[in-house]
This record gives sequence, structure tokens and C-alpha cells, in this order.
Amino acid sequence: MILAEHRKVGAARLLQFIVLLAVVIGLVLVATPAFGHEKHKKNKAQAAQVVQPPTAPGNVATAGNQPAAAQPMSHDMMGDMEMEVDRSKLPFLERLLGWLGRLHPFVVHFPIAFFPAALFTAVVGRRRPAFSAPVQFLVVAGGLLAPFAAAAGWLAGMSADPDPILTYHRWLGVGIGIAGAGLGVWAWRRPWEDRGAGMILALSIMTLAIAVQGFLGAAVTHGMEHLMF
Repeated sequence: MILAEHRKVGAARLLQFIVLLAVVIGLVLVATPAFGHEKHKKNKAQAAQVVQPPTAPGNVATAGNQPAAAQPMSHDMMGDMEMEVDRSKLPFLERLLGWLGRLHPFVVHFPIAFFPAALFTAVVGRRRPAFSAPVQFLVVAGGLLAPFAAAAGWLAGMSADPDPILTYHRWLGVGIGIAGAGLGVWAWRRPWEDRGAGMILALSIMTLAIAVQGFLGAAVTHGMEHLMF
């Protein structure tokens, strides 16, 4: 009877979370096109202002005094040019996979938050039972979203150049996604063990793996020395 009551409460919490998550994602997806349109107009305006000055006869530009148009393009400029591609002309499957990949920076923050929070509440809940109530919800929610975040990250990096750091980041993400799903199933089916030593150890390993994964993800974008003091 007690187990059935726990499952009913867990199901109600899971349903509330899914509804809330759907609302948040819907708001983000509605706001994103408007933001992207404004950024597109801003980029076009900035590009229109870049005019190559005429070169006078016999005037040779030196390396330290190159015209603006002769300067090498930065990473941001190349990224803006890639964003200019008309995706409406791409095949539907390619557009869908690209869209799912672009969700990675948004979705990945949920398991990053849920699993460390679950570890904290599980540890504190051993002495203060009131803190233990959200443990099952946090682990199950993280277990639902971790595989999706890993899959979206894999899709986001499909067109990237081969890189060892990206490879480590990908496969560690796959491991975190699979392990997170396993923890979610464990917390869902055996909620009375959410404060046990086994769950705390598993959440500690998961939190450490997430920290390493965050470092690798930042290294892919900013380089391995991004945390140098």
C-alpha cells in the first residue's frame, strides 16, 4: 500500500514536471525566431557598413595597415555567414536534425542542474528528511533529459571537423546519457533507496562526470586553456 502511494505521488510529480517543461520549451521556441530575426537584421546592417576603401595607385597595403575587407574573417563572422544559409531549401530530414542539434545548449542545462541538486538533497536528506522529498523527482527528471541532451549534442557536432576533444566530449556525453537514464529508472522503481549509499555514490560519480563534461564542452568552444588564471 505504501509503495503504491509512493508511485502515485511520483507519477503526479513527473506529470507536473513534463507539463512545466513543455511550457518552458514552448516559450523558448516562440521567442527564438523573433530574436534570430533581429540578430539577422543587425548582422546585415553591420555587413553593409564594411566598405573596402579604394586603394590609390602605387599604395601597397602593409601587414599592419590592411583594409577592412582584406582582414581575415573571425570565428564570429564565419558563424554569422553560416547562419545566413537559407534552410528552407534543405531537405526536411537535414533541417530536422539540425534543429534538434541546436537544442543542445538549451536542454543540456537541465541534467547539469538536476543531478548535482539530487546529490545535495540526498546527502542532506539523510539527516533532515524534509530535504529528501525532491530526490526522486530530480533523478527521474535528469534521467529523462540526459539522453536527449546527449543525442542533441551528437547531432550538433556531426558537421564539425574531427577533433580529439570533441570526440571525448561526445562519448562522455553518451555515457552520461545512458547512466542518467539508468539512475532515473532506479529512482522511479525503488524510491525508498534514493537516500541510500548506492544512490549517493552513483550521483557523486555522475556529478563528477558532468563537471568533466562541462570542461570539455567549454574547451571545444574556447580551447583547453579557457580556465587559465
